[in-house]
Amino acid sequence: MYSRDETVDAVLRFYHQVVRHPYLNDNALIVPPPNGWKSIDVQGKNETVLDLLRFLPYLRSDKPFERLLIHWETIPICYFDSQVHQEIYILPVHCVYLTRSVDREGTSLILDTNEGTITEFSHTGSHIVVPHDEYEALPEPEKWKAHRTSPVTELLDTWARRYEKLVWMLAPNPIGQPITGRFYSRAESRVEEEELVKQGQLEPWYPQDDTNHHDDNESDLDRGQREARGIARKHAADVYNTYLRHGWPDQFDKELCRAELLELGKREDEDERRRLDEVNPDAALFD
Repeated sequence: MYSRDETVDAVLRFYHQVVRHPYLNDNALIVPPPNGWKSIDVQGKNETVLDLLRFLPYLRSDKPFERLLIHWETIPICYFDSQVHQEIYILPVHCVYLTRSVDREGTSLILDTNEGTITEFSHTGSHIVVPHDEYEALPEPEKWKAHRTSPVTELLDTWARRYEKLVWMLAPNPIGQPITGRFYSRAESRVEEEELVKQGQLEPWYPQDDTNHHDDNESDLDRGQREARGIARKHAADVYNTYLRHGWPDQFDKELCRAELLELGKREDEDERRRLDEVNPDAALFD
């Protein structure tokens, strides 16, 4: 069942967790006055949706056209601005996008005010709830309806909890583009996410390094994917341990953590460039 006030509260709780991370400044979160925003101008929506948009909090950058991040390849939509937000696929008048993907693996969160639910729409079909053949047979604009759908409060509180327990983390992007942040996860599956959320006190994490693992039956592709996963987990562990060193959650020094994560991101970029140069030594000739 849909409730405007419960939806607004759930979004606000989620955004509060997002801005706790050493990525966005606190003033990125904007909250409407008691009577709501006066400058919401969205076409093709019913009054229930427009009423919700007038009372939602938003994440907004200080710089025009700068894209913020709240999940992997996923950016929040701020309807309190002068930009035109073109829908990926035209939604019913009672539905509205809260986020949109910026690449094929991002997640567009679609809120349905008739049902009080959010659908996690991904172009890769990673959250589908119907057989694959049935999904592929759907018209492209209808495919979002075949994705995982949850009550609004349940989904947003689940996402907030993952950020609170550092299952998911947001760090600043040293180069600031194409998105201003970077998303890290300690989990490789939904099951692992749920296990990590249940952890009590957070402890330092040092994943096993298996980059020197040798298997004569392993293909070059499998080896490359395994090594890439190992590198990603090490980066996630470095970010996670940086949070802990700076007092997360109760004594957290956000600014010091942000500064260290920026340096960590620069080293991460340098390491990635070095690996690419090793694979393709001639690439430097085209810089």
